[in-house]
Amino acid sequence: MYRLTARMEQTLRHNLEKFYELSDGGRCSGWQLEELIFKSIQSDSTAGHHATWQEGGHDDQADIRVRVNGIVHPLQVKSGEIKQVNSDNERSPHLVLSGHRLGRFRGDLGNITAYLNQDRADFLSLPYRKVDDDTGRHHIYQIVYVEQVCLRGLNPFQWEQVGSSWKQINTHGVIFTLSPSMSWQVWWRIPISLVTHSPEFIIG
Repeated sequence: MYRLTARMEQTLRHNLEKFYELSDGGRCSGWQLEELIFKSIQSDSTAGHHATWQEGGHDDQADIRVRVNGIVHPLQVKSGEIKQVNSDNERSPHLVLSGHRLGRFRGDLGNITAYLNQDRADFLSLPYRKVDDDTGRHHIYQIVYVEQVCLRGLNPFQWEQVGSSWKQINTHGVIFTLSPSMSWQVWWRIPISLVTHSPEFIIG
């Protein structure tokens, strides 16, 4: 999977610092994160990584494509949040991501499953949390890489209805939830053990 170089990560942190010099609110929006990551990739001219950014593109396609030695790496940029999630009767840290809406399949779980099992793009997520304490406000991020292979392995006959939603745990232990009331939006709860992530870093 594609990963940012150390120089790119340093540029990303620097640009986040500049962002919070202008705004001391909450997390960056999705398109702002896309642009910051795109500019971070461009910043390392020695790496030979060539990126293109589809601003405002469809949320089920790659936001950024990076060409390295003739190989194209499609990336979807997600914000996300680290939460303690119940899984196998235990509470463990998961990366929680919201996904695209699948209302066009009109609730056909077979077609939805086939669509979700397709290979599209790896995820680059920047989960965020805010801390206010005696020293002021701090914005805490980390960089998380999720390989697309972890988001496949669904069975069309193993969806379980839980309240008004549908739920399934795939072969990798990722919890999928479909929300019909939100135009069949998909949510992923991904065990931290499945991802690669940087240490948290503090802005402000």
